[in-house]
Amino acid sequence: MADVAARPQQLSCGDCAEDHSPHAPLHRYRDEERHLTARLTELPVHARTTLAALTAVRLLPYFLRFHAETGKGDPHVLGRALDDVWRKLEDGTPVTLPTMLAAFDQIQVAADSPGPLAGLAWYSAAAVTNACHVAVHGEVRETLHCLRYGREASLAAPAASGRAAAGSPGVCRRHASLREEVRRQIRDLDDVARAASPSARASPPT
Repeated sequence: MADVAARPQQLSCGDCAEDHSPHAPLHRYRDEERHLTARLTELPVHARTTLAALTAVRLLPYFLRFHAETGKGDPHVLGRALDDVWRKLEDGTPVTLPTMLAAFDQIQVAADSPGPLAGLAWYSAAAVTNACHVAVHGEVRETLHCLRYGREASLAAPAASGRAAAGSPGVCRRHASLREEVRRQIRDLDDVARAASPSARASPPT
């Protein structure tokens, strides 16, 4: 698993009058996280794995950009790891330890690199690695890690791209990006929960 000590540091948002600490926006979504945790506990392993993989797929472009601009890391390693996760969902082919270790190595590459883009690459590699762990172990905790990395990356992305605040006073792109990621996660959770429900499994194909 990723070393949390190497996790990117969130920066306070100078463009938002409501943001007084690096993690203030995330703290506003604690109720949503508790709700997600409760729902994830009720899901079967394949549904948790799907949710983790969907989040990792959204973050993968950050690593692609990191590699394109710095020449560091190997996004193909992460792509193959995600392919293995989807294959596990499709036909039960196990995700192997070498695949997981190779993905983990990409976390270290990002952690050893400076700059906000490296931080986004860290979230990307960590999400893929956690998705592999979910595919193997099916733990709620690992799925939650993926979702949290998605939210934290959504906060960091506007700063990494240099986008200035926009909209009404007290509202910035970081908060808008976070809200959008939370909406996506809830939508994905609704979809996988619906697909995993007994009524959906019993329905004949159309």
